[in-house]
Amino acid sequence: MARSGGWFSMQGMAAFAGGAALAVIASRLLPPLVAQMAGTARASAGRDPFDALADDHRHILALLSEMVRTPIDATVRRTQLLLRLKRRLAAHAVAEEDVVYPMLRDDAHLDEDARRLYGEHAEMKMHLFALERMAKDDPRWLAVAHELKHVVTEHIRQEETVDFPSLRRALDERAVVSLSGNVAREKALLL
Repeated sequence: MARSGGWFSMQGMAAFAGGAALAVIASRLLPPLVAQMAGTARASAGRDPFDALADDHRHILALLSEMVRTPIDATVRRTQLLLRLKRRLAAHAVAEEDVVYPMLRDDAHLDEDARRLYGEHAEMKMHLFALERMAKDDPRWLAVAHELKHVVTEHIRQEETVDFPSLRRALDERAVVSLSGNVAREKALLL
């Protein structure tokens, strides 16, 4: 005999499922939208979005520096640092690949630079994959981490001294505000 009312009714279960679905959708949609609005507001208030990208670079380099200082027996610490690096680098890379590099190509007319930067991101991902698959106490692990740090350091140097200034000069105020909001949105998709 089925109950007609209460929690176990079809109507109650449908309401619960609908509420749960709405909560899941809101939890995935709201953070990027809020981040985009915040990024847009920061740029409208005069904050340079390239400074936020450079801040990411400092955090990424700090994680890499800590990784390459780990002793061979610090396998748990290496795993932890690698996961933190992957998360930070993934969010930053998505923002650059989906927002900054297309603008570098289209607005600053630096197609070759954009292509090279995409290629460097691919190289970083291959190093990350190698580090993830390798035993954390493998003597080669540190050498791969050093290689990754070198690739990232050179990539950052190129972006901060050549590509970001070129793009900044090519953008008007409205485009800078848009870039800021879109970068924040893309990063929020993964953080």
